[in-house]
Formats: sequence, C-alpha cells, structure tokens
Amino acid sequence: MKSWIVLFIAFLTGYNTYACSVYKITKNNRTFVGNNEDYWDPNTRMWFEKGKNGNFGNVYVGFDNLYPQGGMNEKGLVFDGFSVDPREMKSGSKKLIPGNDILKHIMQTCKNIDEVYTILEKYDLTTFLYSGMWMFIDAAGDYLVVEGDALTKGKEDNYLLSNFCPSQTPDLDQVAIPFYQKGRKMMDEKTDTTLSYLSALSDALHQSFPYDLGGTQYTTIYDLKEKVIHLYYYHDYSKSITIHLMDELNKEDSVLNIPDLFPDNLSSRKNIQKVNDVKDFLKELSNPLLSNDYSKIKAEISFRDLSFVLSLFENDLNALGYELLNQTDKTAAINIFKLNVEYFPNSWNVYDSLGDGYLAEGNYESAILNYKQSLKLNPTNQNAITQIEKLTKK
Repeated sequence: MKSWIVLFIAFLTGYNTYACSVYKITKNNRTFVGNNEDYWDPNTRMWFEKGKNGNFGNVYVGFDNLYPQGGMNEKGLVFDGFSVDPREMKSGSKKLIPGNDILKHIMQTCKNIDEVYTILEKYDLTTFLYSGMWMFIDAAGDYLVVEGDALTKGKEDNYLLSNFCPSQTPDLDQVAIPFYQKGRKMMDEKTDTTLSYLSALSDALHQSFPYDLGGTQYTTIYDLKEKVIHLYYYHDYSKSITIHLMDELNKEDSVLNIPDLFPDNLSSRKNIQKVNDVKDFLKELSNPLLSNDYSKIKAEISFRDLSFVLSLFENDLNALGYELLNQTDKTAAINIFKLNVEYFPNSWNVYDSLGDGYLAEGNYESAILNYKQSLKLNPTNQNAITQIEKLTKK
C-alpha cells in the first residue's frame, strides 16, 4: 500500500492537484463556455442564490465548503478559477486589498468583463492570487484573464485556458499540459456550438486520476445567451442534466448535492466513501482523547485502511493541528503535525508547523530542528528564519 501512496503523490506533484480547463466558443452571436473541475474530492455542489437589493442572481459550482469555484449570473457572465504555480510578483502597494467576498461582489454586480475590469484594477491581487488565476467571460464572448499582477482582455471567438499564466507564456506550444494541447488541437481543427461537439471537447480535456481516485469531478457547459447549464458528472459524458438558471432563480435559494443527481455512477460512489471516511476520521482527531496518543492514531489509520486517501489531506491535517494548538492541546497538536510530516516529508510547510508546535510546548531544540528542515525545502520561509533567530538568542 505504501508504494501506491508514493506513486499517487508523485503523480499529483508532477501534475497539478487543482488542474482544470475552461474553453469559450462564440458563433452566430452566441457564446458557450465549458469547464472541467479536476480534483480528488468528490463532495461537489451546485447552488443558487437569488439577487437581492438590486444585485444579480447566480448559480455557483464547487465543493461542500460552498466556496465558488465557478458560476454564472443572470446576465450571462461566467467565471472560473485555476490553480497555477506560485511566482514572485511586485505588489501594487497603493491599491486596495480585496476581501474574500470579492468574487461574489463581482458576480452580483457586473454584466460584462469591462465592468469586472473596472473593479479589479483598483485592487492589489498579488497576494490574493499568489498561486491562482480567474477567467471571466461575458455573453458577448469577450473574456478577461485575471492573474495576480495582470489583467488581460481578449475577443477571440475560440479560446482555451488551463493551469498556466498567459502573461508568462509567450509560446503556447511549450505548455506542458497534455490535455490542454489535446483540446487545443481539436479546437484548431474544428469548432461548433452543438452540444455533441462541446461535450466531446470536454471529454477530450477530462482527467482520470490513478486508482480511480478523482479526476474531472464535474463538467459544466454554459449557454450564456439562454442562461442554460448542461451538467456532466465524474468524467461520464453519456449522461447530463440541463438546468435553466432563470427558472431556478424564481425558486428559493437551494443547494444541490451533485453526486445525488447521478445515482448510477458507481465509480464515484466508491470515491465518495473513501474520502468521507477520512473526513470523518479527521473530525474524531479533533478530540484530544484520540489525538493525544500517537500510537493510537496510527493504529486507527491502519485498522480503518485510511492511509492511502489520508495522503491527500495535508492542508486539512495542518489546519486541525493549529485548531488543537489554539485550544492549548499542545501534545495533540504536535501529534497531528508529526503525522503530516510522516505523510508529506517533502513539504516545507509541515516542518514549519511542527516547529510551531514544539515552540508552543517550549521544546526549543526540536523547534529549531524542524524550522531548519523547513528552510532546506524553502529557503524563503520567513517564519522559520525569524523563529530560528529568536530561539538562537535564547
């Protein structure tokens, strides 16, 4: 089982854990946008929010935390988000700092990409989009790519984007994303706006992760003129559900559990069970009666056969460790941080967190050792640099 974990993590590291693709095609004054959401967590949702106080109503798609990963408003403005490799960017120091509600504010108030541009040019996005990117497309077919330090408008009838920054990519032939190049070739050969073509293009761009643990969790194909969404699930393009946005916005606000809309997809059911077993276990670990005993934690992981899927939960384990640390359960927090180090030995952040745990406990020697290991993996980790300087003086 350990070799499976190593192979799968190697795949995700070399791939991009948050891969996705967005294309737009405009013909005969109609624009269609397709999005594949590629990830390992199958807990996907679609939800509808009516417009209030003069704002526009929206449909959003994402995961069970209900943070929008994409969506469309009643004026036919579509957006989607991408993960990209982090890079250094010069801060716009005189600009505003965006809040976490900036996306919803745009979708509730903007009709087209010019209005989106007017809002976003006021903000410093270098920290907010340090390792991310947005794309907006309006009903006229115009689009805006939003990087942390660049706002790029475009009007091409056909456009495809994936997990790379256009402003940093002068030669698209050099983009080392196989499914992007496959979709690009298909669009160069032919484009049309029939649903059969659009679903085939989405299929060409779809991902299937090793061991059937994730991939394209859902596909949305938006008709920006008619405000219609064609929803596909778990990289199966033989079945879809058609949703009329304006009909849904005439109802009460609602949340749809996407897996429940496709009960016959047995492959996804197995995926959901594996992931949710780990999520349930993480809730149990928030109880110090379990997390205070490291050997008991390891025994439970082995008994429940959670090791393979747990290797996907670095951020969740890290957050849980700090939650326990803030509750002054130092031993429990350190155990969670140690578990994260065991599963993610090449992550600078897990050593930094373990250093914080030992620092809170007063074990300065162990704290310094872990901060130094973090610095080996990330020499720019300022927290580790600062803490080592303080502890060395002590």
